[in-house]
Amino acid sequence: MNTRWPLLALLLMPAVHAQTNVVADDIRAGRAALADSRPAQAREWFAAALAQSGSAREDRYAAAIGLGQSALWLGDYPAAARAFRTAREAAGDAGAQQAADTGLAQALNAQDYSRAAYALVAPYAQGQTKPTVELLRAAQSLGWQDRAAGYLDAATPPPAQGYLGTQYRLLKDDLRFALAPQVEGDFGYSHDSDGLDTLHVGAAYRFAPFRRGDWSQRWGVAANTTRVDDGRQMRHLDDLSLLGQLSIGDNHNIDLDLGPGRSGGWHYWQGTAHWNWQPGDSFGLSAGAERAPVPTDIAIEHHLIYNLYSVGANVRPDARWYVLPTYYRQNFNDGNHRDGGSLRVLLSPYDIADTRMAIGGEFSARIFHSNQPSHGVYFNPANYRTAQFGLVGVYSINPEWKLRALAAVGRQVIDGAGASVYTIGVSLNGRLPGNGRLELQLGRSSAASASNGGSGYWNNSVNLVVRYPL
Repeated sequence: MNTRWPLLALLLMPAVHAQTNVVADDIRAGRAALADSRPAQAREWFAAALAQSGSAREDRYAAAIGLGQSALWLGDYPAAARAFRTAREAAGDAGAQQAADTGLAQALNAQDYSRAAYALVAPYAQGQTKPTVELLRAAQSLGWQDRAAGYLDAATPPPAQGYLGTQYRLLKDDLRFALAPQVEGDFGYSHDSDGLDTLHVGAAYRFAPFRRGDWSQRWGVAANTTRVDDGRQMRHLDDLSLLGQLSIGDNHNIDLDLGPGRSGGWHYWQGTAHWNWQPGDSFGLSAGAERAPVPTDIAIEHHLIYNLYSVGANVRPDARWYVLPTYYRQNFNDGNHRDGGSLRVLLSPYDIADTRMAIGGEFSARIFHSNQPSHGVYFNPANYRTAQFGLVGVYSINPEWKLRALAAVGRQVIDGAGASVYTIGVSLNGRLPGNGRLELQLGRSSAASASNGGSGYWNNSVNLVVRYPL
């Protein structure tokens, strides 16, 4: 009888037992570090436990779940997603699978992979609070709030304290806001180095959205008035618009803002129409059309108006990178037309551990050619190009208010003459009593706009939008 294999097994048993104890100790240490609010140390313990090649399935699962939770805490969402995927592979029952899928959905939502997150938690969300929170986050990003209402009604509200309770309350308010009729008021003012003052005031009413088959629809009306003053004369632009938001199936969205406008005795049609096709989280196409007066006093006096047609794409080569190219054709009724394009490359902000801050980056470029260059009526060189690099900072004042800042520098070239340009801006977004919303933007830029610019040009602007559900 061959006794070598039983003897070998007996010799190896102490080593296996010792390794099992080490893995269990690492997992316990990681859990204790998480409970003590030390996510960096917890990540080290869980990573060490996961690195043990001989770990049992349940230990591998526990280490991967802990590693994912630690990475989420530290804002390392790609690492969290990898850990939760490992936990999914090691899950031994339906409950373990649900916990891993919910953690993965949280990591994906944090990276704006909303469709993937929605698909992961939809099977669990009926009556389950944690999956419902992640489903609501995904639905908000996708504009699918009407689909998520039933999941919210079925979920049991968690305790108000902590991450889960706070997120549940905020997302519930966001869902109720999105599904209610809304009133909106907006105000805008700008002043530039040419002495042009532009003052805008608007109001809008949107009906509650409704679904009919694969179509989700929302309609509304808006009225706006704009005063344009260059210090010598003052003009007013007034318009009424029909507003529409249409979603067709999962992938197609159409936004409409169309209606009549006037300035004194001049009457015209104005507005925008925009279509977007988004089949997944990493790629989409868009097309749009816009018609509006050229917003300078002299241009309004000459009844100048333009039609702009554009096509664009959004591409995500990586979780944190967004590439947004656009081509456009702008036709003016004075016979001029422009062919141009723009490019934005965005680096999604990185969370800074143990702070409320995140830092990201942005590159933007714009170029156009006018076939009939002119001067005096509106900014219209034969050739224009500009490029800027900027830093983006985000600061969460609290769960309800967020501050965002941009500082960018670059260069523009107007008919061969180059000059340095800059853009700075600050925006504040938050919630008002009664479930209202506020958006405030302040900015200054020396880059040319679509209708104003030139050597030494700059523009200061402020915009405020307030929305309330009814």
